[in-house]
Amino acid sequence: MTTERVVLVPEPQHKMLLQHRQVVEEAGGTIRHADLHDTAIRRAALPEATVVLVQGHEMVDEDFAAGASLDAVCCWSDGVDTVDLDAATRHGVPVGNVPDLCIEEVADHALMLLLACYRRLGFAYRQIHERLPLSRYDICDAADPWPRLRGLTLGLLAFGNIAQAMALRCQVLGMSVIAHDPYLNPAVMHEMDVEPVEFDDLLRRSDYLSIHAPLNPGTHHMFDAAALAKMKSSAFVINTARGPIVDEAALVAALQAGTLAGAGLDVFEVEPATHDNPLLSMPNVVTTPHHAGESDEMHAFGPEAAMNDVAHVLRGNPPRSVQNPAVLSQSG
Repeated sequence: MTTERVVLVPEPQHKMLLQHRQVVEEAGGTIRHADLHDTAIRRAALPEATVVLVQGHEMVDEDFAAGASLDAVCCWSDGVDTVDLDAATRHGVPVGNVPDLCIEEVADHALMLLLACYRRLGFAYRQIHERLPLSRYDICDAADPWPRLRGLTLGLLAFGNIAQAMALRCQVLGMSVIAHDPYLNPAVMHEMDVEPVEFDDLLRRSDYLSIHAPLNPGTHHMFDAAALAKMKSSAFVINTARGPIVDEAALVAALQAGTLAGAGLDVFEVEPATHDNPLLSMPNVVTTPHHAGESDEMHAFGPEAAMNDVAHVLRGNPPRSVQNPAVLSQSG
């Protein structure tokens, strides 16, 4: 008698995932789907699951306790911030992601936000949208600095795949690039002509500071009032990572006080952002609704990569990109 190996996938995303069901079934898995955003439904389904596939769905200690037979959690995304990695490790469950899901898309989007800030797109759009007189002199006061992009400094928080792609794009534009990533061998940066720096130096030297770090307890509100106060008053913050890395109240205060020139944001502390969020109405802030990773290629690759990872687990392997590596050293 064989024990059924259930792969639990989310609704309504299961329709895209089922296009790749063969690879999971060939590895011995049986696919079932449920509304994983509903806590009660999720915990009722987890006891029978061998693998659960999530995309922005919460997995906390109580979920891992319910899923006592879990061999792995596979995240159909790059970010894993909705999964409690410490809880997963305590319960002996490796958590994987798709680290190559949307590298080019997010790097392109970060560059777009940077260029939109540089060319003061928010001010220009406001003139047209609010039917104001069209005047170049209202885009930027002559007393405000507006330096040419070439020769300025791009700062990168973290230097993973997306940040490296962003560095290459901005080097082509003639920018110097510095980066802070305490978890990466500095030799990787040197090979790309990127200068490794401490966090305070990143804040003080960046003309444009692009955030590419994961959200975790160490990066939550990393850009608070004290950090933002160390930045140049002519600097811009670009965030395509996760909203809570930036303390939004502190960011709004800095922008209103003029101690920071502007921001380009694809992510917010609370999503979806509501129209009463002051960042949405500031002319020195360019905003988009967390769609930096979107493309036809991403939508085709994501489900296939996630289901391949599930099949890899069913064959007795860990996920290909384990985000809580300490779990691998546990006996069991």
